[in-house]
Amino acid sequence: MGAESQEWQEFSRAIRKWREQRQMTQRQLGELISWAYSMVSRWESGGQRPPVEAIEAMDAALGAEGKLISLGFHAAMADSNRLRKGTVEAKASKRDEDEDMERRRLMRDAATVAFGGAVAPVLATLTDAWQTYGPRISGASVSQEMIDDWEDAADAHNERSYYDPPAVVLAALAVDYADLAPHLNRAQPEAVERDLAHAAARYSALIAGAWYDLGNKREAWRWWKRTRTLADASQDIAQASVLRSWEAAIRRYDGDDVLPLLQEARRLAGERPSLTLFSALRVEAQVLAMKGRLSEAIIALNQAESVLERLPAQTPGVIRPDWYSRSLVYTLAGDDRQAGEAQDAARAAYDSGHIMSAVVELHRAATQARTDPEQGVQYALRTLGGLSAERRDSHSLSAARLTLATLPEKAHALPAVRELRALTANRSA
Repeated sequence: MGAESQEWQEFSRAIRKWREQRQMTQRQLGELISWAYSMVSRWESGGQRPPVEAIEAMDAALGAEGKLISLGFHAAMADSNRLRKGTVEAKASKRDEDEDMERRRLMRDAATVAFGGAVAPVLATLTDAWQTYGPRISGASVSQEMIDDWEDAADAHNERSYYDPPAVVLAALAVDYADLAPHLNRAQPEAVERDLAHAAARYSALIAGAWYDLGNKREAWRWWKRTRTLADASQDIAQASVLRSWEAAIRRYDGDDVLPLLQEARRLAGERPSLTLFSALRVEAQVLAMKGRLSEAIIALNQAESVLERLPAQTPGVIRPDWYSRSLVYTLAGDDRQAGEAQDAARAAYDSGHIMSAVVELHRAATQARTDPEQGVQYALRTLGGLSAERRDSHSLSAARLTLATLPEKAHALPAVRELRALTANRSA
């Protein structure tokens, strides 16, 4: 099938752009990724769409840091959206049947990007077979088992987001979200509408975060708007607050003023000690520290820790204390002792594959850079070097930029500093 759509044309142009920026011929690129150069030529001209393994190989070989993967995924999803619209318009009398067909197609496309074409039809078939089992809720298009499964899957996607490359996370999310989404537009009992919105809001937030990590802020913004709408529709005030805090935590690196969003999160959380209030306060501390309002940041951090101390000991999902926030705030405040203690504790709290392990080590590099620029910058370069190109997402790159921010002025001419600055250059779409 030719890559004739606008999205696939953009993908083809991107291959050529990245290759030419690397001063590489089509033959050289083909040799690097173990594909014939004639295939590279077809992919660049739009004559053929590359398989997922070729997209991943080109992304790594060209140092695109997930950009090519993101464009390929976006093109596949756009194809599915066009197919859905065309099918519904052409066969309005078979609406339910067509929606089911489109859902399976969308799942196959998303799974193809994530896992390769061979397994995708199997995944779609297995999911369809599973959903035929179990009674539907009266007046609803879903069963309680399906809703519970989507919620459980959201937990799993959230956990894997700390370990897997953003493109893999996004494709896996798309499979489940495409399965859930058609039910949002169907008439449901009020309680089922709330439950579906609750699950969908969690997926939407994770999708927004994955797009952001891939450098596509435009897509991330669209999904964050949807997240807030869905969270409010769920009528779960705690979730509406937590998801706003989570959005602010990610967007703080853009320089956006997310404090109004956090004020809304705190209003929704209320005054009583809760994990929801703790989340809003800890992110507020991080945002204030990033803005250079360090005394206010420490006050917010102390308030967050006070809330944490009053929560039941077995509250799930909480690391006591919040070593990450301590590390960030005290690194930026120049308190090397407290920053170092937090970084040592975080090293023990996170396993080596967890992205936050690398992020906190980048805080350590920033702390070192303040007094020993060469050592700090080299530590940051080694830490980033320990991550695959696909795992160097916006979160880790932003943490690495803290090292540049803490350097004394005279250190900016160091060759290692130029290398780190190039490695952490902004990505956006």
